[in-house]
Amino acid sequence: MKKGSKPFILYALFVIIALTLLVLGFVGVKLENEILAKQKLAGEEKLSALRNARIDIIAELQNYSAEERIMEVALKELNMVKPEQPAEIKYVSKEKIEMINKILLEKYE
Repeated sequence: MKKGSKPFILYALFVIIALTLLVLGFVGVKLENEILAKQKLAGEEKLSALRNARIDIIAELQNYSAEERIMEVALKELNMVKPEQPAEIKYVSKEKIEMINKILLEKYE
């Protein structure tokens, strides 16, 4: 070998190793990116499923707490009777209510 060819061989070997490491690093980063993208997609699907389950539970709660449902249960299962008319209606003037409020405030002060 010539004296001038040794540094060239070392330089070429260094460049080849550096390029190989660079390519392997790029491939590793790309694979890691794909894995993280799959994990993100799986997490989003799980979150969507949980949100749908939450919406279903809210809808079921609204169904059970609806006035029609409560009336149906009260009439059929509890054998309650819906009154036809109010028992008694009383009419009182506003001045009389204010007077009673003043008396009560004075009493409890």
